[in-house]
Amino acid sequence: MSWDGITERRRHPRAEVRLRLAFDAAGEETSTATELETLNLSAGGFYCNVNHPIEPLTHLGLRFVFPPFGPGQDGERSVACDAVVVRSDPAADEPGYYRIAACFTRIAPRDRELIASFVDWHNEVYADDHPARDQRASARQADRDDRAA
Repeated sequence: MSWDGITERRRHPRAEVRLRLAFDAAGEETSTATELETLNLSAGGFYCNVNHPIEPLTHLGLRFVFPPFGPGQDGERSVACDAVVVRSDPAADEPGYYRIAACFTRIAPRDRELIASFVDWHNEVYADDHPARDQRASARQADRDDRAA
C-alpha cells in the first residue's frame, strides 16, 4: 500500500500545542540541556522548533512539564522519556531554526496515557482556536472529493 499524501497514517491524535522542554542529546561530546518548543504533540511523538540542527537517529532524553488540565487537576505534572529524531529540516519561515520530528522510544505507559489525555483535553477545549488546521482539513477533504469525482 502506498501513501497518497492525504490519508492520515499516525496512530495517535495530535494537538497543536506549544510546550517548552529541555532535552539532552545522547552521544554529544558535551551533554548540555537544550530547550525546544513543540509545534504539535501526540502520545507517539512530537514535532518541534529548535535553534540548531539535530541529526536524524539522535536519541533524546526529555522531560515534559504539563500545566494543570482537566477536572480536578491542581498542579503541574511531568513526564520523563526518551525519543529518537526521525526528521530534521531547516525551518523555511524562520532562518536559523530547524523543525524536528521525533517519536518516543522509552516512555512509561502511564506517561503515554497522560500525554494522550492532555492531547484529547487540548483538542476539545481549543477546537475552535485552530483556523489553519481547519483550512488544511477542508483542503484535504476537497482533494478527496475531487479524486472521487
